Amino acid sequence: MSIESSATAWPVEYVLASGAEDNDVVMAGLAPGSMVVNATGLGKDAPGSPITDAARFPDRGFAWELNYRGDLVFLRQAFAAAENKRLRIEDGWTYFIHGWSAVIAEVFEIDIPSRGPRFDELSELAGGPPVRTAAS
Repeated sequence: MSIESSATAWPVEYVLASGAEDNDVVMAGLAPGSMVVNATGLGKDAPGSPITDAARFPDRGFAWELNYRGDLVFLRQAFAAAENKRLRIEDGWTYFIHGWSAVIAEVFEIDIPSRGPRFDELSELAGGPPVRTAAS
């Protein structure tokens, strides 16, 4: 099942896929620069990834892992393809810490940076991994 959206300025297509192999097929047809997001909970709430290791990320695309804990297989798959596909990868841990620190900053009326060395230190103090990069 595929539904196209006309409510956005960018083309968006929603596809109901019942398994990782189905998602691989969808990814193989993506245009360069497309975004692939793991918002399934796989890798956090349940082990695994919504794609197989054979999945092909789009050239110059974006891979966004919304999960911030767990086995994070999708994130590892994206990093494995990063150099070859020139991917930009966004890690859910960063967004988790950003949201958490924004609330703390407002409640206690303190300045907490949203990026940079102090933000990276906060991430590590929160018990998360060091800031992850393609080389990690």
